[in-house]
This record gives sequence, C-alpha cells and structure tokens, in this order.
Amino acid sequence: MRRSATRSGRERSALDAAYDECRRLVRTTRPTEYALMGLMPPAARPACWALYAAFAHADDLLDATDGTLEERAARLHEWREALRADLAGGTSDDPIRLALTDAVWHWGLELGDLLGALEAVQRDGDRQSVATWQEWRERAHAQNISWPEQFMRLLVRCGLPVPVRLRDVPGFTRFVEGLFLADMLRDLPEDLDGGHVWFPTEVLDRFQVTPADLIARRWTPAVRRLIAHLTGEARAWLEGARRVLRGSLPLGPAIVLDTTVDLFTAELDAIIGAGPAALRRPVRVPRHKQWRVLGPARARAAAIWRLTLPPTTATPGGRPVPGAEADTAPGTPEWQPVPLAEPPLPPRPHAEGVRPPGIAPAQLPNHVAIVMDGNGRWATGLGLPRDEGHRAGAVALRDVVQGALEVGLRHLTVYAFSTENWKRSPDEVSKLFAIMRAELLDGELLQHDVRLRWIGSPDGLPDDVVDVLRSQERATRHRTGLTLNICVNYGGRAELTRAGAALARAALAGDIDPSRVTEQQFAAYLPHHAMPDVDLLWRTSGELRISNFLPWHAHYAELHFTDTPWPEVDRRDLWQALETYTRRKRRKGAATETA
Repeated sequence: MRRSATRSGRERSALDAAYDECRRLVRTTRPTEYALMGLMPPAARPACWALYAAFAHADDLLDATDGTLEERAARLHEWREALRADLAGGTSDDPIRLALTDAVWHWGLELGDLLGALEAVQRDGDRQSVATWQEWRERAHAQNISWPEQFMRLLVRCGLPVPVRLRDVPGFTRFVEGLFLADMLRDLPEDLDGGHVWFPTEVLDRFQVTPADLIARRWTPAVRRLIAHLTGEARAWLEGARRVLRGSLPLGPAIVLDTTVDLFTAELDAIIGAGPAALRRPVRVPRHKQWRVLGPARARAAAIWRLTLPPTTATPGGRPVPGAEADTAPGTPEWQPVPLAEPPLPPRPHAEGVRPPGIAPAQLPNHVAIVMDGNGRWATGLGLPRDEGHRAGAVALRDVVQGALEVGLRHLTVYAFSTENWKRSPDEVSKLFAIMRAELLDGELLQHDVRLRWIGSPDGLPDDVVDVLRSQERATRHRTGLTLNICVNYGGRAELTRAGAALARAALAGDIDPSRVTEQQFAAYLPHHAMPDVDLLWRTSGELRISNFLPWHAHYAELHFTDTPWPEVDRRDLWQALETYTRRKRRKGAATETA
C-alpha cells in the first residue's frame, strides 16, 4: 500500500492498525454486515468499518459480563465522552475512536447524529423492556437511523447523487425497523443468556408468551407462533421498504439495498428453519447460500462503481485513493497538496516593519469573528472585475492572519461565503470558489502555526473546494497556535434550524424532556458546539449588520464596524480592533461597578 505524505510513518502505521482493528471487530461479530460493507466503493469501506465498530463496541460495553450494569454503563459513558473529546481534537489513543475520528474528519460525517446514536445506546443501559411497538420503534430509530445515513453520506462524498437525509424518504424508517427486528431475532439466544427479552410486551401478551418462557427456552406452540410472527413482520417490513426505497436510489446503492434485504431475509428463513435451536444458539446462513447472494452482487457493484465513479476509485474531488487497488486496504484515503512546514514557521513580519501592540494575553479576546465585506464594491469602484476584489481580499486575509499569530490570538473566524451569496451571478460565484481553492492549495498560511477548520455545508459546493477544505483541515489538526475557522456555505439561521430539528427528534424519541431543555443541551446539537463564543465581531466596508453570521456564538460579542473595504485592510486594522476591545466594559448583563 502506498503511504500518504500527510502523516509520519508512525501516525500512518497507527491509523492502519486502527482501521484493521475495526475491520476485525466487525468481521467477527457481525459477518453479515461486514459482507455488505464489501459492496461499498473501496475508498469508503474503511470508514464503514469504523462507523459500525464504534456502534458495536458501545453495545459490547453494555453487554459485557464483568461488573454490574451501573459499572458497565459508566464505562460506556467514559468511552463516549472520550470520543467526543477525540472528535474535537482530531486524534485518539484508542484504535476504534482513532479510526472513527479519522473517518469523521476526512469524510465530513454528521457528528451530532453519530453522538446522538451513541447516547441512545447509553440510555438503553437501563435495559428496561418496552410495553408497546411504538416504544420499541422509538428505541430502534434513536439507535440505528444515523448509521445508514452516514453510509449514504459516504456515497455522496464519493460523487453519487443519493439522498443523505434518508429518514425523510418514505419507507426508510420501516427499513430500519426491519433490520432492527431481524437483528434482535438473530441475537435472541445471547439476550436470553443475559436474562433479557426485548420484544414489546404487547406482542408477548398477544401470543400468551411470558419472558420466563423464552428465558427458559420453552419451545411451546405459542413460542413457535410468536417467532414465526416476528420473522414474518421483519420480512414484510424489509420487502415493503425495498419496494419504496428502490425508486429513490441510483443503481449502485440499490444493489446494496437489494443485497441487504436478501441476506437478512435469508437469516430470517434460517431462524424459522432452526426451530427450537433458534432460542439456544445464534443461527447463521450457510456460507454457500450466503455466497449465492453475495457473489453476483459483488460483481454488479464493482462494475457499477467502475462506471459511475472516477477511474481512480476516487474520493471527494476525484483524488486517487492510496491502496484502492486492493479491497482490503486498511486506511482511509488521504491527499495533501502542499507539505506543511515542521515545525511551523514563525509569523511573517509586516512589510513596513510595524510591530503588534503590547496587549496582555488576559486582555485579548479569545475569539474574533470577521465579516470580510466590500471586495466586489472595492473592485467596481476601481473599474475592475468583481473577482479582482476577491483576489485582493484573499491577500488581505493572509496579512490579518499573520497579525493574529503575532499578537497571540487563539481563535479567528472569517465569513468567506454565506448561503445567501448563492444569489450572486454564477460567474462571480465560480471565480470566487476558484480563488478560494487556489489560496488553500498555495499553503502559505498553513506553513505557520495555524489550525484550519471549515464551518458550513458541503451541499452545492464544488467537489474540488470541499476536497481541499477537508484536506487542509485534516493536515493541520495537530496545530496548537491560531485556530482559523473559515465559514464557507454557512448560514446562521440554517445552523440553528438544524440544531432545533435534531433537538425535536430527540424529544419525539423520548431522549430529552422538552420542558427542561437548557442552553447547554441546545448548544450540544449545533454542528460546532465546541467552538468558543465570539468576543469581538468586526465588519468592514461601512455596513452595520451581522448578516446571519454566528448568531448563537456571537450572542454577547462586542461589535466593531469600520468603513475600510476589506481589500484595503491589513494586520494593523486587526490590532486596532483588538485595542478597541480592551477598552470595552464586558458586563454581560451585570450592573455597572461603582467606584
């Protein structure tokens, strides 16, 4: 396997080992799911292993036989909190968390949904039975919906037009329910070993079966009818969902869907055929029957990926995948256009030799946000095309970042492209993205101690822009100096709306009490909830508004407006804004201090 230039040999080796660990875990504990992951594009398979391994590991922590239930739940809580910290930092010393963190950072997976699913597994630690099918469905949705959506996101990032928000597609929730029920029937012997029966009480009562009957493995006519009914329900849900979903998916994902239904249906048939043994030991589909389904599916999927994906087995933006020739390549694909300076270079001095003001670190704002306004108007005023203003604005940003490094600023966020900017002419938007990509590929800023983070949505962005944003984000994640957040395709209201929708789903699922939602709980559903609040928000070019920029994080920001258009700004303007900030009284609702 060819090694990527973005990592040291030790880092690359650790990551390879982490993905191999995930692969082994999924292959040994969930062979059917592992086989289905082999139908995904080769570049996406390691991320699939990491996603499922994290879920399986969380479940295993609860199902372990050592310690009390409370102790096992505490271990899961500790592991989940460590994962949250790892995802924020971009690395981990735990192999499963390392692989998942790498996959999330590289592929732009939905962090909030993933953490929410693990929280649902955590809440399942009480191991209480459910009374009704509705309660059972809420549990199934909370724990399981996010994972197939992440697989769809991987396909989108590979360049396939599939619906990411599958939960909004008719039939998808029933598909998840069918998988969950089939999995429950498959794992029934293990659950009974632990004294657990997870079928709704209402269905047990309907067939006059008690949990004690199942735990004692009594194969009575009532138990036989119950198992036949449940396998029939799971089969009907899967088949019905397939009929609905197939029209929403292109051919490659449709092959994965068909094969999933076929394999799980074969497992349901095996459970029925096993009779009383289905209560005593896990039932598996014979290998020769499994390969009758998998063999043709793999051939069709491989042909489809060759036809619909770039010939290099590309990831976002069409870059080659190291090791993609082999189906079992252990690492996720990486690409880095410019080698980073190690150690990072010191800040570049100002052209005129000016030095930063002597502001004590305690007086500096922790987080400065900038609306870089006036590029187009500046160029038009000089009789230049608007894209020349964007080029000049990129030069100005370089100098401001150097000034932030010099003065010791910790966090700087800039508004590079808003969701409202799509209203501009297609030609201007296209040129703006070309300039943005060229600046990032140049790598001049990234030679210094700058950690770059992208805030915004990939929806609608050119693949090559998404590609370089993700690549530079990954390459700089270990930097400890200035964190530079670049908002591209970002809208504040959209961010709040997504968080509100996620919170509402959690409330409907019974995960939270709507009457007791706190600000901290709401903030946890924001895409970048770990980002510190903005202390100083600065807008250039004479406009006196914040334009849908970081409404949650800037709720108590000091506002600073200047008339100079952004292309004429340099680091001295930043320093002046910082000095202005030090003279503000930050009371945050408290009364003015008396002398």
